[in-house]
Amino acid sequence: MLVVTVAAVLGTLTGAVALPDRAVPTGDGPIAAETSSPGSPSSSARQSPSPSATDADASASADATQGPISSADLLTVDDFADVGLTLAPERSDRRVELVGCDKNETLDDVAASGPPVQQFWSAGSVGAIEQAVAGRDEDEAKQANRQVLRRLEACQRRPKGYWLYGPTHTERLEPGTTVSWLGLVNGELNTTGRAPAGERISGAVAVLRNGARVAMLNLSWCQSAGDEAACVVAGDEAVEQLTDLSRAAARRLG
Repeated sequence: MLVVTVAAVLGTLTGAVALPDRAVPTGDGPIAAETSSPGSPSSSARQSPSPSATDADASASADATQGPISSADLLTVDDFADVGLTLAPERSDRRVELVGCDKNETLDDVAASGPPVQQFWSAGSVGAIEQAVAGRDEDEAKQANRQVLRRLEACQRRPKGYWLYGPTHTERLEPGTTVSWLGLVNGELNTTGRAPAGERISGAVAVLRNGARVAMLNLSWCQSAGDEAACVVAGDEAVEQLTDLSRAAARRLG
């Protein structure tokens, strides 16, 4: 059973997201929260792919062949290198928390195929976390994908000065494989309660689905050890790196 503790309304789904606000709302935005103990309205900018008969065929095939998920289904250091990021994997048994705009929710259940698989990478001010699970079938994975996105999209409108997510970008790579990502905007740029025009991001979260598998990828180009932000806006190449990594992650997930 695919589960994240995001209250009963979210049902069967999983993922890894971000940090809550600090006392000072203009502080560094989220990359990913972690715990030592194992276990809204949608944006009008979201472009949801429409279902098709081909998806149904892909579902039956994926359900029969994908099987348990493993670390081999996650990104590799070569994938990061391909987009110009030199990151090193970190060994850790820490569990990742799914965090909303108003409270933390801890990922403490397991998928039907076994515990969620996750990996941390970092180097300097850049960090990444990917976590993936296998659903019982593609319908369950689709529901998980939708519910996680709705939870994240609730953070696209926030009080001035608080971090928030930008518009949802969704792309269908092939039948049964989709990528959606939201850029993270630093609170210093939130002057209206919504993300400003342009992808002026310091991080991002991507929700990925491949057949009956769902994953979330968190990226930060501005992570820091303390409460001070390492930067407010990532470099011009950040959006391209994000989209390329999200596509690679979704394809590896299969």
